[in-house]
Amino acid sequence: MSTQLHAVLDATEITQAVQDLGHSVTLIAHKTTVVRLYVSGTSGPAAQVRGVIAVRRSDAGPATTVASVNAITLDPAHSPDLATRRGDADLSLNFLLPAGLTTEGESTISAVRVVDAVSGTPLPLTGPAGPTVRFQAGPPLRVRILGIRYAYGTPPTVRAPRDLDYRALISWLTRAYPVPEVISTQAVVDASAAPDFTSDDVNAQLAALRALDMSAGGDQHTHYYGMVADSGFFMRGSAAGIPATVASGPTGPATFGWDFDGVYGDWYGGHELGHTFGRKHPGFCTESPDDLLQFPFQHGQLGDATHAFVGFDVGDPALNLPMRAIPGEQWHDVMTYCDRQWISSYTYEGIRQRLLAEDALLAGAGPAAEPAVVPEPPRIAVGSAGPGGSGGRPDDRYPTRRATVVTPPRASSDAEAGPGPDGPAEAYVSVVGTVNLTQGNGGIRYVNPVEPHAAPPSDPASAGPAPDGAEGPTAVLRIVQSGGAPPEEVTVPVRLSSEPDPGTDRTGLIDAVAPAGTAPEAIELVLDGQVVDTFRPAGPPPALRSARHSGTEDGALGMALEFDASPEPGQTYSAQVSSDGGRTWHTVGVGLKDPTVQLDRHLLRHSADVRLRITTTNGFSSTTAETSVVG
Repeated sequence: MSTQLHAVLDATEITQAVQDLGHSVTLIAHKTTVVRLYVSGTSGPAAQVRGVIAVRRSDAGPATTVASVNAITLDPAHSPDLATRRGDADLSLNFLLPAGLTTEGESTISAVRVVDAVSGTPLPLTGPAGPTVRFQAGPPLRVRILGIRYAYGTPPTVRAPRDLDYRALISWLTRAYPVPEVISTQAVVDASAAPDFTSDDVNAQLAALRALDMSAGGDQHTHYYGMVADSGFFMRGSAAGIPATVASGPTGPATFGWDFDGVYGDWYGGHELGHTFGRKHPGFCTESPDDLLQFPFQHGQLGDATHAFVGFDVGDPALNLPMRAIPGEQWHDVMTYCDRQWISSYTYEGIRQRLLAEDALLAGAGPAAEPAVVPEPPRIAVGSAGPGGSGGRPDDRYPTRRATVVTPPRASSDAEAGPGPDGPAEAYVSVVGTVNLTQGNGGIRYVNPVEPHAAPPSDPASAGPAPDGAEGPTAVLRIVQSGGAPPEEVTVPVRLSSEPDPGTDRTGLIDAVAPAGTAPEAIELVLDGQVVDTFRPAGPPPALRSARHSGTEDGALGMALEFDASPEPGQTYSAQVSSDGGRTWHTVGVGLKDPTVQLDRHLLRHSADVRLRITTTNGFSSTTAETSVVG
């Protein structure tokens, strides 16, 4: 009887999120990569073993040795079949490749050794040579995650996502999506609509925020996602179109009977963001069958009875998430409504193709606009607001910070800016509204002056799926001109909600940047030839006079604002924050009316020069001022 274990290498798999043994799923350069060796014992006593592989980037290049991160037990008398071993990370030898071995280009497993885990003695091993695979470059995922803060209950208490909700979503996207990295920013913003608001309400708010960010020079590649804590009420998620630029969904600690890591907003966010990258519902587990004919696996699974495709989660030590295999016939695609969700090869490759298409789509638009450089104007120091309002002592419970008002260099309206060499410059406005196509009604939610480059990417597919291959629904924005001039009319797509229930109304979003003409007087929203809502501007917007600290509450720093005149109905303001001294700006409030704006305290902790920009507007003209909230 042999006193030494003899082993055979049955197969090698190089995986990042989902893979087959033929390596048909694209490997993304710079993405965390695991090599799985499937080894079985053929003779001799059972033993615990570890592995070592050698990886070459070229035939002539040096080999890099990588040790397995685990040990497995091989028992010639009991060897599970290959499908069973692929479905359990504890039954394969797993190797985490160093980042230098996953750069763009080919990598070859040039040698494999198996050693006794106790003695370190090399064991006899036979089997096929290791595979050669190619890592392909791919764009990152750029996402801005906005926690939607709201008050709920009696007495009202503030509800907002936990820090875990943000970290879990970013981690899930990094592990599951076909990207080398997730470039993300985050903030908390107050909900514009009263609870129980819907995802249509949140998506409209996100679209308006995004338009102002893009107008300030933001990156058009960035998708926006709103997270709503379910501690007050459950808001069903959706994307505003397929593909889209904005989506939103709930988050919280519920398990749904299968997810026990303390947060479900990670895979839920992966589903809604998947819609923004053009992915439809496969049509399983009560969802709408938008992609039923194309989805390759039965029951919405990651794989089928051939056992070809197996998911793999590389894990995240920061969240105490271990490395694990995800059996293809037990888990379902993230775009279904089924339990036990991960990403299938079909969805993985579809999102990758959309990322590449967006890169190509936006390449022709040129780089993002550079943020405007504002000359250094006179500054007026303003103190902190005490209990009595604008006067009184500083609030000694919180660090004292000086606030300053900066006189704006100019107003944004063409009337105030004066005519150009060829007459008045043409102004553009961002118009965001919601419509109900079933009821034949709708409303204009937000109107703000913007730069032309604020327009969402010009993609005819972004309105969402249309039945029978017909063109998607549209609406008309009619911008009425004063003095009897002919109106400006712009046809815009209705970006249908991605989550329709059978028998419910068809709802959607209007999100457009349109030329306002030289003398805009009103905006009409037209559906099927009928005017369903009209926006009329108020008088010239008042300028910001001062800003004062009003204390902190629920993790936010309040800034009490004073204007030259009390805002009229139809006048609102937006708030933007810069944490790099005014180089870049992020919008944290739009359509605001209450003269107090709440700022995330974490912004103040991580920067020595935080600035607040307040833009008051009547929809067609605006005036802007800045305050420094860090002294």
